[in-house]
Amino acid sequence: MKNIHIILLLIVTLFIPYSCNHTTGDGHLHESSASGGNEDAIHDEGGENGIVTDTVKRGRFHSVFKTGGILMAGNENIVLITAKSAGIIRFNKPAVYPGTNVKKGQILFVISGGSLTEDNPGLRVEQLRSDLARAKENYERAQKLLPDRIITRENYLAARNEYEKLQLEYENISRTLSDNEVLSVAPADGFIREIFIRDGQKVGTGETVASILTPGSMVLKALVPPDKLNIISSVRGAWFRVPGSEMLYKTGELNGRVISYGKSTGESTLQIPLLFAINYIPEVPEGSYAEVYLLGEETDGVISVPDSAIMEEFGRYYVFIRDEDGDFLKRYISKGPGDGERTLVTEGLAEGDIFVSGGAYQVKLKQMQGSVPAHVHNH
Repeated sequence: MKNIHIILLLIVTLFIPYSCNHTTGDGHLHESSASGGNEDAIHDEGGENGIVTDTVKRGRFHSVFKTGGILMAGNENIVLITAKSAGIIRFNKPAVYPGTNVKKGQILFVISGGSLTEDNPGLRVEQLRSDLARAKENYERAQKLLPDRIITRENYLAARNEYEKLQLEYENISRTLSDNEVLSVAPADGFIREIFIRDGQKVGTGETVASILTPGSMVLKALVPPDKLNIISSVRGAWFRVPGSEMLYKTGELNGRVISYGKSTGESTLQIPLLFAINYIPEVPEGSYAEVYLLGEETDGVISVPDSAIMEEFGRYYVFIRDEDGDFLKRYISKGPGDGERTLVTEGLAEGDIFVSGGAYQVKLKQMQGSVPAHVHNH
């Protein structure tokens, strides 16, 4: 029986894992739980595990004010389509909808008189042709009478203006007239922004029926609280994100510039609009809301770290610091404003500290797999 106990003891001993999963020169992280060591610190052998370290250095950092905003179309990029004649408007086939791409000259709507008499495009063209012929005769007569001062110069100018007005109107409507129907075409390349009419609706001459958004530029409208109006003069640019995307857009990379700011609050908001003209961004729809970081003057000699380095725990923030043994230890910090990419650190880090700039969550998961709380350094 004693021999059996000895054999069982040997078998159990063989299956007990070594207390430190230590590897020499393999470049992998391992947990050190050997007696006398930092029982849950993550050790760095300098390998490639998605863990990136960097050294704390003092440098420049913009003053930052975080706010909200919206992406809008530039005024010069919105083209209105108006009815060239009164009548019944119908969608050309295939019908267009908001968001439909269109090409310049593409037929979008057709306006016809139908059973209408007063708004029949064909009758309107005939009337214009007759009025134009009469106006031309009056103008030519005035040209002959003016040198002999038989008519006044005011009468001559009135005759000329009437002729030129009717000629322009006739050319505009006849150019788009086909089979007694007026064709409403796209004036530029772009996509349909809005449609203001329904199929079969009666429209009047000059009535806006749709609008087209042409690619070219956009406007970022950042919203500034009235009590922060003093920061506007120091704003040098803005960075922003839109919902559903991790992309951080920078006005400096989009040929951005401040074009104006409001002198009063709007009707729907109590904030002051600050407008930036930027390049068109195809993947960002007009009207998208944005998280905006307004960048002010730069300050030198301060410490900042990438946002990916900062972890949160019960409302407190920390980064992982690598000590002289290669272990990653928690270091609680006090942070200032961030610009969407980096965050100012006001307390907790010193120049020369080596910290985890990428892969901090992996280090946290490693610590959570341990059996005791993380080793914390509070400076």
